[in-house]
Amino acid sequence: MEYQHSISDGRGFEEFIRCVLFQYLKNCGCPVENDGTVRAMDTRWTPEESADGYEQLADHEFSPEGIWKKPEAVHAPAVQWEAAAGEVVSEITFPFSQLHACAKRIGVSPLSIIAPLMMRAFDRKFGGGDKPVIAQIPVDLRPLLPSVTTRYFICFIDLPYLPEYRSLPLEEVFRRTKAFLAGQMEREQLLYRAKAAADRCDMLHKADMPLAEKMQAARKVTMDFVLEDSFLITNVGRFTMPESCRPYVLDYGAILPCAVQPFALLISSYGDTMKLSVAQRDSDMQIVGDLMSSLHEIGVEAESRSYPFVVTRYDGMACEA
Repeated sequence: MEYQHSISDGRGFEEFIRCVLFQYLKNCGCPVENDGTVRAMDTRWTPEESADGYEQLADHEFSPEGIWKKPEAVHAPAVQWEAAAGEVVSEITFPFSQLHACAKRIGVSPLSIIAPLMMRAFDRKFGGGDKPVIAQIPVDLRPLLPSVTTRYFICFIDLPYLPEYRSLPLEEVFRRTKAFLAGQMEREQLLYRAKAAADRCDMLHKADMPLAEKMQAARKVTMDFVLEDSFLITNVGRFTMPESCRPYVLDYGAILPCAVQPFALLISSYGDTMKLSVAQRDSDMQIVGDLMSSLHEIGVEAESRSYPFVVTRYDGMACEA
């Protein structure tokens, strides 16, 4: 099942897939029960669920003070939007409890471990100079601006793997990553980023220009923004299902296609299983192999499998597989 990211974010996707799976199991005659977390056929819809969360920012101004001024990032060879080649997805699976134990021992979050390991692998293949690898990371705005909307409601922050990290012990890199994330997750900074992006989109939406030119301008804005950084890391967190559904869920998977970037990493978990889904636009598995070795280095025993993935592309008019 594919889900168009422009419609919603990870929060909306989780609610959608939970609803679809629950209804499927029910139609199959499985004795599943709604514990109140599933949007079932009898759930009443409210306008707030489809609200534009960014409207809460309209009459406010926020300060950019403290936001990291990023330099030029390390990039992999350019990949064009129109490139017809498919992608290769590698699912790296391991017990979440192993990563959690490592994070607890060091005093950091799981993201503060996974992100620099992925960026270090990227740096080893494409870096080596004086530029940092910079990952673009989406942040859910709902904890800052309470909303039940299932629409797209996030902002992005930048997380670097700096050249000086190459000579540091891994545990020190993890601690510095945690400290950097904490410094960039201040409420004022996140809302400034969100409003700046929302205002840019709103200005383009209201611009008095032919639709074809507006679509072209929107594509350029989007691609320029995405391609500023090395690649994207998104952490969708833990998927949950009602307890009565769990015996029927034998495995799960979630993919974030890399689209115009050469790589993308999606982090997810279900129960005690964590998966890192690495999407890439070539068949060289060096980065995945490096990431697997790094996980083993910190005591996380992971397994991986890779398979081709063909992305459905939407040009604003029609979908193409």
